[in-house]
Amino acid sequence: MTIDAREVVGAGFPPTEGERLAVWLMEQGDLDWHDLTIDVRRCPPALLISAFFNAFLQKIFEVEPARLELARSIKWQPTFPFQEKNIKEWVDAFSPFTPTEC
Repeated sequence: MTIDAREVVGAGFPPTEGERLAVWLMEQGDLDWHDLTIDVRRCPPALLISAFFNAFLQKIFEVEPARLELARSIKWQPTFPFQEKNIKEWVDAFSPFTPTEC
């Protein structure tokens, strides 16, 4: 299944929009995350930075941590090949933030 991210996210602050996409995906009860492609070709290029993807994965980790590995396997469909490379690197390198006690 392919989802057009532009139908969900706006042109706001990248972390906010990444969280918005994560929340929306988690609200779709019948969505098969095993075969999911997110088309980001119509999104503003300035949105597709590491902060967007980190916020996306962090929100999933916070709300449904069991889905984090599935979220990492989502296929992203950007406009340019260099974006594919960047997205893969950011997703692979993501390490969830877990608050610790002082």
